Amino acid sequence: MNVFHVHGSPAEFEREFANVSECMSTQPGFLHHRLLRAQDADTSYVNVAQWQDEQSLRDALARPEVIERLRPLAAFATARPTVCRPVLDRSSLGV
Repeated sequence: MNVFHVHGSPAEFEREFANVSECMSTQPGFLHHRLLRAQDADTSYVNVAQWQDEQSLRDALARPEVIERLRPLAAFATARPTVCRPVLDRSSLGV
């Protein structure tokens, strides 16, 4: 999970994040992610990502192509990344 506080243009942040997303989705161990924007605050976003395991994420973050894609996000936002483990998972979708 990564909480972003955007201090630049939200539209530019979303474009840069889409660029990062494209790269991350090709990394070994990547399963899924969702970028959420707070309804009551134009400057708050949360990225919730699911990886096969923590090592896959760490390996991806160490790759030069990922580092290069992540770098421009710093111009638009500060981030607070946290690795979390599932405690409860419930869905009405039957999945």
